[in-house]
Amino acid sequence: MNHQDPEKIAWQESNRAALAARLEFARDAEDDTLFTEEWNGHFVAVTKEEGSLRLWLIDQNADDTDWVQSILRLNDPLFLPMSYTQAMMLALLWQPTPERIFVSGLGGGGLATVLHHYLWQSHIDCVELSPPVVAAAMGCFGFAPDARMLLTTGDALETLAAAPPRSYEILFLDLFFDNGETPAHLVTDDFFRLCHSRLRPDGLLTMNLGAKGPDFSQRLAPIAAHFPTVYTCRGHGSTQVVFATDRPPISPFALTQQAVALQQEHCFTFPYVTWVSRLVQQRPAPEPTQ
Repeated sequence: MNHQDPEKIAWQESNRAALAARLEFARDAEDDTLFTEEWNGHFVAVTKEEGSLRLWLIDQNADDTDWVQSILRLNDPLFLPMSYTQAMMLALLWQPTPERIFVSGLGGGGLATVLHHYLWQSHIDCVELSPPVVAAAMGCFGFAPDARMLLTTGDALETLAAAPPRSYEILFLDLFFDNGETPAHLVTDDFFRLCHSRLRPDGLLTMNLGAKGPDFSQRLAPIAAHFPTVYTCRGHGSTQVVFATDRPPISPFALTQQAVALQQEHCFTFPYVTWVSRLVQQRPAPEPTQ
């Protein structure tokens, strides 16, 4: 546990209490649907079930396409229940003290809230396309922008394009429709070129990318075209988390050491160090012979 910074500890205690207070209404509520709003052919809904909140994106025109975007445990709101969000926190292995972070695909705001709490001096720019998702995050999940955590409603590509070059140490991208697919304009060569240009030297892109089908290596190709070092980490579902950087590869032993140090410093309430064993460095595909 980090004992050397009383100011940090005091701020985190105050922040934890404020988060609990914002969630008090949900703890007192009966298991039921707490929020629903129509948007762009979908219903955005929040349900309470057995001590947890769930954020759903439901396609009105298709059968069996309910997609859980976020889960929050009311008895531990700084826990990350969804495995891929735990894996995305491995970004701190490469950038343990980022000054500025970009988070797109807000969902219930759980990842941003956890980053805001533990990285108590980092600035976080959050972007979410759907206004009802923003309303659900702020009205039900305790997400609360402040001077260090700003929120924009809009498209990730357009927002990054408007940002100055070299703005961020980390880009967190969690960009999905309810069918589990990333929008096509957010997996192109041009998009990853833009991402690279918005990162500071040795910055990191981390992205939750659908792993369905045999063409996952093709999905990595435009990322690898702009980042020489690429790792993947398989979650417990149908997604892979991708980590991409200009930094040279780090040995598994050094990555584990860094994870242990981060766990000791932050005391995350979710498993952290064990995710390192799931990291796989991706080798670039050989150039085709002429």
